[in-house]
Amino acid sequence: MKKLIIACEILILFIFFAKIVTVLGTIKSSGAVDHFLSVEQASANSPAVDNKNFSDKNIYGDSSLKKRELVSSLLEEQKELQDREIFLKSEEKRLNSLKDEILSKFAELRIVQEKLTGFLEQIKEIRDERYKNLAKVYESTPPAQASAMLEKLDKKTAAAIIMNMSTKKAGAIWGYVDPQKGVDITKEITSIDRFSKKSK
Repeated sequence: MKKLIIACEILILFIFFAKIVTVLGTIKSSGAVDHFLSVEQASANSPAVDNKNFSDKNIYGDSSLKKRELVSSLLEEQKELQDREIFLKSEEKRLNSLKDEILSKFAELRIVQEKLTGFLEQIKEIRDERYKNLAKVYESTPPAQASAMLEKLDKKTAAAIIMNMSTKKAGAIWGYVDPQKGVDITKEITSIDRFSKKSK
């Protein structure tokens, strides 16, 4: 940003000097100096006040007017650049403040996410513990009765209980389960296995 402003100021100074050189070249090429000398020589034969007024108006008047206009133009450009720099600095400050606010919100969200992850882990542990306890109950129940109870459960719960049972006990119960219900429970167990592998 500062480099751009410095470059603009250098450009303005260069234009200023170029215009001065152009004005001086124009004055010299137009013969204004020779005209001035002839006016000075003629002033010896004319009243002093009239000649002075004439030369000031015609020679110096136009040149100084152009210089004033040039200086005024350069000052306006410089003020515009300064105003733009002030605006850009205020925008930069506003954006930095906004960035800090966003980063702060991200930090807060990360803390909330970590808390939620912790809660979900606790819930999962509690649920897994319940399924293990239920599996023990089903293991201690006679296979025919346990299968009848499993068939009345939704396939997700039934699959979770069977997965927490020993293979031997689950196999004994499995022999009494309705074939279609057994297929549904098997599909659920397979989908749970796939999901756990993907999450790992």
